[in-house]
Amino acid sequence: MPDYGELLVEPKAEIKRAESNPQKENESLDEEDVKQEEEDSSLDNIEYVTADDDPSSDDIDVSESLVPSSSIPVGRILRDRTLQVKPVKYSCFTEDPRTYKQAVSCTNSSGWSEAINNELDNIENHEVWLDHHEEPAKYLNSTFPNSTAHSPDTLLGMNLNINSDSIELSQPGLIKKGLEMLDLTDCRPVKTPLTPAIQLHSATEEDHQAFLRLHINYRSYTGMLNYLACRTRPDLASTVSILSKFNQKPGMSHWREVLHCWKYLAGTQELGLLLRPDKEKILDRLNFFTDATWAEDHESRISRSGSLVFWKSCPILWNSKKQRNITMSSTESEMSALSDGEQESQWLNFLIEELWKIKLAPTLFHIDNKGLLEKLKNFGSNSKTKHLDIKIKSLREKFKNKDIDVKLISSNDMIADSLTKAAPYSSIKKLQSKCLSVFSPTTKEGC
Repeated sequence: MPDYGELLVEPKAEIKRAESNPQKENESLDEEDVKQEEEDSSLDNIEYVTADDDPSSDDIDVSESLVPSSSIPVGRILRDRTLQVKPVKYSCFTEDPRTYKQAVSCTNSSGWSEAINNELDNIENHEVWLDHHEEPAKYLNSTFPNSTAHSPDTLLGMNLNINSDSIELSQPGLIKKGLEMLDLTDCRPVKTPLTPAIQLHSATEEDHQAFLRLHINYRSYTGMLNYLACRTRPDLASTVSILSKFNQKPGMSHWREVLHCWKYLAGTQELGLLLRPDKEKILDRLNFFTDATWAEDHESRISRSGSLVFWKSCPILWNSKKQRNITMSSTESEMSALSDGEQESQWLNFLIEELWKIKLAPTLFHIDNKGLLEKLKNFGSNSKTKHLDIKIKSLREKFKNKDIDVKLISSNDMIADSLTKAAPYSSIKKLQSKCLSVFSPTTKEGC
């Protein structure tokens, strides 16, 4: 019986020809049967030779067969880009007019004239060419009717009092809210944020468990104090820094000092930050007050730095923070505070010069450590200060080049003293007189 399997792979044209001529189909099938028999007989006569039977296989080096032929081209073969055709969007439509004259004189001039008129009407309706900088208030009132409805009396939750010669900022609303939460609205006020000269230590497990039984969120009240200290109350800076150290594991002693601070705020609710520029200041420069304690923390023996910055007699920056390393002397701790203040002054100078387009005079630093001033003036180091070589030489170079100015003042005149410790009332009073004032209670209370 003839094999019809091969007919399935033949082209359709061949199949059609076979169907049209049945006699030729039978003849082609007979010829294919003969060819298939000849191929089968030839396969039976083939002798297969293996590598073991071939004597010349011992001389063949397999590594040579793995080496690429030299006829293979080396390097990349790039496509021919000369025959590529750019898309239609990159071509230029020559039939579109390129000028106004061509648009109004072409066959579709009516359509182009209508498009031009519509565009000009849109420009006129939107007042594209009008300059509103000459009368900005009039333009804003017409566009936003309530933009200048009244003078601002609050700013970011702070009470704002703008006078003819000063600006006052305070937050009596936030203080009142905290006192109500603690039920201290009728408490007896105290004169200092912390108990003077108090030393707070880490809470024991028993002390911590006693605090947990009160079911009070310690972080909430230190967070509110931090919000006050960062914006309007520099007299709270050191208090917040000291109390926040125990946020992770507070005890009853720490909580009593938090309540002490809120009692201090109960008597100073109307105090606010005073910004009153001094017009008599001839030399326009920053004034830094830097101070530091020495080994103030009895547990870690790490000192605390405090700094206060004035520009045009207005307090613009203050901070209280622990130093990074243990210092070996009071001179070293004061030098660390001065070094940090010098780095801060560079950024402040750049910021003021960029915003006000003025050139400030060298920053004046006020210190109360005579040994530090001697180190800045005199070259050399000894066995007690050679580990401070880099910092002291950096400060000495800036002092020598008149990039900074350093002035020695009395400890009684150091305003930043209350930013370094649990200060007494006399130190707190100096800071209040320089930075704070009684805020007018007639304005709207904020938070």
